[in-house]
Amino acid sequence: MEIRGVDSQGRISLPVEWRREVLADGDEVYVFREGESLIVRARRESDLSEYFDSVSVDVDPEAFRDYHKLSKALLKGV
Repeated sequence: MEIRGVDSQGRISLPVEWRREVLADGDEVYVFREGESLIVRARRESDLSEYFDSVSVDVDPEAFRDYHKLSKALLKGV
């Protein structure tokens, strides 16, 4: 934890170690407000390819034998 001041334009400076470790090559962050708290998160490019060709469902494996049973099971979860 660090205690930092906020200047008249609302800026804060982040410790250099945090910038090196968390921001790495990026220089943009997201700032979220949750009630009385501010949350700062590093902006990262998402690699959506990790989700290609993969689906996770909680369906009885037997349902995969019959398209109609599978369709019903999948729609039940919606």
